[in-house]
Amino acid sequence: MKKVTIKDLAKALNVSTSTVSRALADHQDISQSTKKKVKLLADELNYTINMHAKLFRNQNSGLIALVLPEINMFFTPRLIEGINKTLNNSKYTLITFVSKDLLEKEKEIIKQCLAWNVEGVLISLSKESTNIDHLAKLTQANIECVLLDKTNSEKDNQYATVGINGASTSYDATMHLIQNGHKNIIGIFGNPALSITQNRLQGFKNAFNEKKITLPTENIVLVEKSKDLDFILPHILRHNKNVTAIFTMSDELLAATHHNLRAADKRVPEDISIMAISDGVYPYLLHPKISHIKHSGYRLGRKSSILLIKILEDKKERCHEVIKTKTIILDSVRDLT
Repeated sequence: MKKVTIKDLAKALNVSTSTVSRALADHQDISQSTKKKVKLLADELNYTINMHAKLFRNQNSGLIALVLPEINMFFTPRLIEGINKTLNNSKYTLITFVSKDLLEKEKEIIKQCLAWNVEGVLISLSKESTNIDHLAKLTQANIECVLLDKTNSEKDNQYATVGINGASTSYDATMHLIQNGHKNIIGIFGNPALSITQNRLQGFKNAFNEKKITLPTENIVLVEKSKDLDFILPHILRHNKNVTAIFTMSDELLAATHHNLRAADKRVPEDISIMAISDGVYPYLLHPKISHIKHSGYRLGRKSSILLIKILEDKKERCHEVIKTKTIILDSVRDLT
């Protein structure tokens, strides 16, 4: 069957296409009986609105685009939940794109955002996006953009950003381990090209510098994908038998680390302690429960979407919002003091 159009509905009901269009839009000039007839027939014939035509007619699409490098089981669901919580109470509708952590895909998505005439973009950059000149096309089209969590430290000052103080958060986590007597600590970090990694790595180093503890270069592990730890971490555990603690900068790296410790028959915290930066859900699913600095994906989603709406509607100036974190002490850090 061909796709049903407004013309088909109008012909079947012997009314004008404008009457059908206004009835579907619940226009006050159309009687309730006519609205009922139109909507019943539309449902019966499985009529759907042509969004492309609607966007072409309307200058304001009401669409907010969310661009993510990936959708994983740890941080992303709560992030999207936070954004939806905000947009459910607004006139905006969320559409989500995934860049697969590829710059070229991210560029394609930006073009799609322009084609769909979105009003705003929330974007967490791909690992390849060391240059973000492609976002300038949004600015040229008067489309507001907020960078969240994964940003680019070189040029993100021209855009609004929302995230945690990565250096401070990482410092707090590392200091918790040091204060419990740990000195030989492995730090596990993500892609070194991203500012989220650079900031958290700097905080890790700052804690050692402040306490005047030597940090061997081999104690810093940088991986582009968490599965790389399956090859790297077993080697470290075999050759650095004096390691007493591991810090991970994310839930994804925590999962890979915990898996490798179990595979190596390392007990937590008896053999090796763990401290992480986490959304605060996954640490409670492990045994023992993992001490962490809570970085809420839900709060990030709420804050970033609220900021974007304020910029769109209240013409609020672009700013850089920092989300507070919280230290959660559970069962994964052994006190060596």
